[in-house]
Amino acid sequence: MLDGPETFDCDGDSHSLGYRWEKWKRGLQLYLLASAVETPEKKRATLLHTGGLGLQEIYYNIPGADAEPKDNEGKEVDVYEIAVKKLDEYFSPKQSYVYERHTFRLIKQEEGEKFEKFLVRLRNQSSKCKFKDDDNLIDQITEKCRSAELRKKILTLGDAATVDKIITEANTLETVERQLTDFQKEAPKDLINKIEAKQKRFQGNKFNSTTGCTRCGSRRHKADCTTCPAKDQICKKCGFKGHFKKMCRTRPYKRRLNATSEGKAGKDPEPDKKKSKIEKNTTIDYIFNMDEGDTVKCEIGGVDVDILIDSGSKCNIITDTTWNRLKANAIQVTSQDKSVDRVFMAYGSKEPLTALGRFEANIRMGSEEQEATFYVIKDGPRDLLGKDTAILLNVLKMGAVPGQNPSSFRY
Repeated sequence: MLDGPETFDCDGDSHSLGYRWEKWKRGLQLYLLASAVETPEKKRATLLHTGGLGLQEIYYNIPGADAEPKDNEGKEVDVYEIAVKKLDEYFSPKQSYVYERHTFRLIKQEEGEKFEKFLVRLRNQSSKCKFKDDDNLIDQITEKCRSAELRKKILTLGDAATVDKIITEANTLETVERQLTDFQKEAPKDLINKIEAKQKRFQGNKFNSTTGCTRCGSRRHKADCTTCPAKDQICKKCGFKGHFKKMCRTRPYKRRLNATSEGKAGKDPEPDKKKSKIEKNTTIDYIFNMDEGDTVKCEIGGVDVDILIDSGSKCNIITDTTWNRLKANAIQVTSQDKSVDRVFMAYGSKEPLTALGRFEANIRMGSEEQEATFYVIKDGPRDLLGKDTAILLNVLKMGAVPGQNPSSFRY
C-alpha cells in the first residue's frame, strides 16, 4: 500500500501558506491517482484524513465546504471539487506575491556556492512568485551571480539567452576554474625544485668547504687554519670579524641589525653600495605589546578573532596558531604570499621574529570594515592590530587627551 503525503502544516509561516498548500495538494493528487481513488466522497475523505487534524479544523469551519453528496433536487454533487475550491479560497489570501517577489530579488549566489545550488534556490522561490516566463529568472542570475565571466557570456547572448544555455555556460566555466586551480597547486613544487637546484649549484661553485677556505677563499687551506689571513679581519660588508668581504655569507637582515648593534661592528671605512641599497628597500618594524593588555573582538575574513590593539606598531600581526585556526574555519582572503618585505623585532629584543608570510583579508569591528594586510609570525605570543588599521576601524584615536601629554593616545 502506498504511503500518503505528509500531514499538511497549517501553523507555519503565513507568508508561504498558499505556496505550501499548492505543493501539498499536488502530492495528494498524485497519491489519489496512484491509489486509484476515484469517487468524490473517497477523494474528500482521503484529503481530510491525510491532511491531519489542523486541516480538518479549517475545513469544517468554512461555510459551504462540507457539502452533501446530493443537492435538494437529488442531483449528485462533486464534494471533492467543492472541498478543494473552498480550501483554495481560504489559503490563497494568505500568500503575498509582493513579498515572495521581494524575497526572490534578494537571492544572490554566495561565495563558494556552486551555480547549480544557486539556480535551485532561485527556481524554488520563483515558483512562489507565479512568474509567467523565465525572464525574471535570467535577470536575477545575471545580476546576482558571482562570476563576471558568466555575466559577460549572458550579455553577449542578449535576447537569445535561455536558462538552458546559461546552465551550460556556468558549468563550463566552473569546470575550467577547477582545472586551473589544480594546475596552480603544482606550481609551488616546481618553484621549490628550482630553488633547491640553484642552491646546490651556488654552494658547489663558491662555498664548498672541501675545495678551500670559506674565510679568505684560498684553496691551500681549510677554514679552521690558524694562519688564515682573514681570521682577524673585519668584513666590510656585514661588520663581523673572521672573513673577507668577498666571502661574506651573512644574511641581509643580520647585516642590517649588526650595523645598529653596540660593540659588534666597527665603522665601515668603505661603505658597500649593495648593502646601502638593501637597507633602503627593507623596513624594520618594532612590536610593543607582546605580553599584556585586554583584547577586542573582531572578524578576520569572516572568522572571529580576539586581538590586541598595538598603537606602537604599524603592522597587523597574527600568530601561526591563529593562522592555522583561521584556515581550519575557511577564512576568506583576497591574497596571500610567503614572501615578507619586513623584519619584525619585539621591543627590547635583539633577535628578529620569524615571519612565515602575509595575507590580505577584510577585518570587521562592529559596523566598520576595512581590507588590511596581516603578517603571520611563527611562535608569536599575541595577535596584534596595528595603529593604522585600528584608526581606520575607528577603535583607536590619536591625539591630545585633556590633562595629558599631546602625544598621548586613547582607544
